[in-house]
Amino acid sequence: MNMLEIKGLRKRFGSIEVLKGIDLSLGKGEVLSIIGSSGGGKTTLLRCMNFLETADSGEIMVNGKSVYHACEGEKPVVTPEAQLSFGLVFQQFNLFPQYSVLENLMLAPKLRAKRKSTIGKRESMEEIRARAEELLATVGLTDKADAYPCQLSGGQQQRVAIARALMLSPEILCFDEPTSALDPELTGEVLRVIRSLKDSERTMIIVTHEMEFARHVSDKVIFIADGVIAEEGTPEEIFDHPQSEKLQAFLSHSQKE
Repeated sequence: MNMLEIKGLRKRFGSIEVLKGIDLSLGKGEVLSIIGSSGGGKTTLLRCMNFLETADSGEIMVNGKSVYHACEGEKPVVTPEAQLSFGLVFQQFNLFPQYSVLENLMLAPKLRAKRKSTIGKRESMEEIRARAEELLATVGLTDKADAYPCQLSGGQQQRVAIARALMLSPEILCFDEPTSALDPELTGEVLRVIRSLKDSERTMIIVTHEMEFARHVSDKVIFIADGVIAEEGTPEEIFDHPQSEKLQAFLSHSQKE
């Protein structure tokens, strides 16, 4: 059974249909990279998966259970588990500047623990803090627990954002161009953390413009163009044996940049 299945996902903004029926599946512990030109629908797909945008139609299933289902013109059905299934690391970090690194990590779990409708075991503040400290160690930032975002480099801020996304223990961790806001010398430290997460068999979806990174970290790669999956396969199939003219042109252009 696949950990993730997406069937017929569509999203329209006004008269423009950005996603035109996306179907994909992903097994537990697999890493999927999504590549494609700007405006093709990559980020919209990721935002629909994380319920920051509402898909007009389609279904999202996690571990065989439907967490989102929508038909054109009808109110979507979203289960309570839906948002806990996915975690998202943004391009621009999106850390809260008024909170320390440790507080940034602890904020969402603390809010969840206070809700009466909390799903699963309710954690104590001590447990939340211990997990935050453990994740900071995982991303190599134990010594920055009391620092504020403005005191960190871009690479450090993105590593904090990764740790924060892991705090709610999502089934699937998503990255939206995780290195696009970083200088080239800071990109490597973030990519090393993502590689270490792959080694721990975490299921991940990565929208990226780093073709060599996608080649080496991915189990599957999909190429999105004009709102559809134009090509999909293993890294070898996508990067060494592209079939469509669109993918060939995209890869040729990427190599020149």
